[in-house]
Amino acid sequence: MLSVTKFWVWLSTVCTPEAAWRVYRHFGSPETAYFADAAEYRAVEGLSARQIARLEDRSAASRQVERILADCDRLGAHISTWQDADYPERLRNIYTPPMVLYFLGRPLRLEEECAIAMAGSRRCSAYGRSMAEKFARDLTRRGALVVTGMAPGCDEAALIGAMRAGGPVAALLPGGVDVPFENNAYYRQLYRDVASLGTLISTYPPGTDNDHAHFRFRNPVLTGLCVATFCIEAPARSGVLQVASCAQEQQRTVYTIPANLTSASAAGTNALLCGGTALPVLSAEDLLLPYRERYARLNPAPAAAPGPKAPPPKAAAARPEKRAPHPAPEAKKSPAPRVETPPAAEKKVGSGENSDYIDLRKNRSNFTDDEQAVLLALQSGEKSAEELTAETGAPSPRVLAALTLLTLRGYVEELSGGRFKTGVRVK
Repeated sequence: MLSVTKFWVWLSTVCTPEAAWRVYRHFGSPETAYFADAAEYRAVEGLSARQIARLEDRSAASRQVERILADCDRLGAHISTWQDADYPERLRNIYTPPMVLYFLGRPLRLEEECAIAMAGSRRCSAYGRSMAEKFARDLTRRGALVVTGMAPGCDEAALIGAMRAGGPVAALLPGGVDVPFENNAYYRQLYRDVASLGTLISTYPPGTDNDHAHFRFRNPVLTGLCVATFCIEAPARSGVLQVASCAQEQQRTVYTIPANLTSASAAGTNALLCGGTALPVLSAEDLLLPYRERYARLNPAPAAAPGPKAPPPKAAAARPEKRAPHPAPEAKKSPAPRVETPPAAEKKVGSGENSDYIDLRKNRSNFTDDEQAVLLALQSGEKSAEELTAETGAPSPRVLAALTLLTLRGYVEELSGGRFKTGVRVK
């Protein structure tokens, strides 16, 4: 145990975060704590007998630290401790900051970024998934840094949206930076893609499993890294509401988007709006507007599209009609419009978003290569995202991005169980 980093890693792994800080405050440094004896450990307020035993077992702890450092060296992961200059300054002010952070991927100066935490349900609706992808894409294009998790659903869609915009993006994990949230080929590829365009972050050393209990400590770190928190969609009982609570405690503004009042998947985020916990936004620009003066690195707001020209005013009547006093009389009901049934027509090829038949050779400009590949693959029947990734040969994030956009445009339908089908024929 020679380097100072090793002492920080040791203390962060032998104790829970709360207990580690009690030890640190008592001894003043991890080095002093490492060389203390049992009597000194017993003098630390609030330590259990099990925690004291782990602090005393230096032999086992030293082997564990050496393994962690070897794993980081093998992976190319960077360790940032509380005393290091590159430790995120925003985290220093939260209630229980992590003593050690592990980074894998591109180095990011989080303090210089307008970092926005994005959180949403794993079992999100198609609307929630599409909004997560859209907002993450638009935030990234405007120069903000999206920080989210790696769980299925809204987190995953946010990562895809940010990567579709060219990144960077950051994912905060409840396990090691080398342990996919779900151990399959799709998630292993997703981890690699995030690391290539941004960074994977964890408060746990490599090799640590993704444990649900870790979210209690991960959530305040997620909000603490960021200037604001955006809750996309969550049911009435959801960890997303805990994320919002953490942001409030840290005096970070919470945002969300309105959703259908009858949607159970958005009952929690609708309650955040109703209770005044979250502010409503309708676009990425709404969210970024309060931070533009503080972060010069944000891209200029896009110019508003020119609207239609107003019709010329009508000539004034000779005797203008008088306005009725309040309350206004009940408006007359307009007669129901006459609906004429058009004669049956032959279906056109690729003529619009709802065409039943598309000639990709004539409409290539309307679809990306990935979208074309996905539509062709779905001609033989419904498939999962993993099956489409294998069949098209495209990277999994690009396949998911294509599926998201095709679903929004009505060409693809998402079924239960994470499967997709198309109602159009292509050639």
